Amino acid sequence: MRPEKPLKEESKPEEELVVKAHVRAHLANERTFLAWVRTCLALIAFGFVLVRWTSLVEIAAPGGAARVGGLHLKLMGEILLGGAALLLLLATGRFLAVRRQLIQGIYRPTVTLDLVVVGFLLLITVLLALVSHHAASPC
Repeated sequence: MRPEKPLKEESKPEEELVVKAHVRAHLANERTFLAWVRTCLALIAFGFVLVRWTSLVEIAAPGGAARVGGLHLKLMGEILLGGAALLLLLATGRFLAVRRQLIQGIYRPTVTLDLVVVGFLLLITVLLALVSHHAASPC
């Protein structure tokens, strides 16, 4: 049952507001870390699919042309898996660094990890485009 009149919010001491802001900052840091973990899981899944796809290609078409494309895909899958592992380590380092800064009462934003991820994804995109172009062109 809801009260007919809204309850008046009691005024809170300034210390309690500071503590809540501090907690919110830590929770935001954890949410950001979990977003990086989800990104890593997506890269791992995609890399695993590419690596496993090469096995299916070799079983379905044991000819040389299919194998060459499959080897490129396998290499790209392995690059994705390695990149995802590296990204997970970098994200963990960033999470711990931001946590340490929040505890010390300082925060220095950085875009290094973001730029590394963008560069890595651009590299993968270019490699995928090259492999798909190579696979589509007649021998």
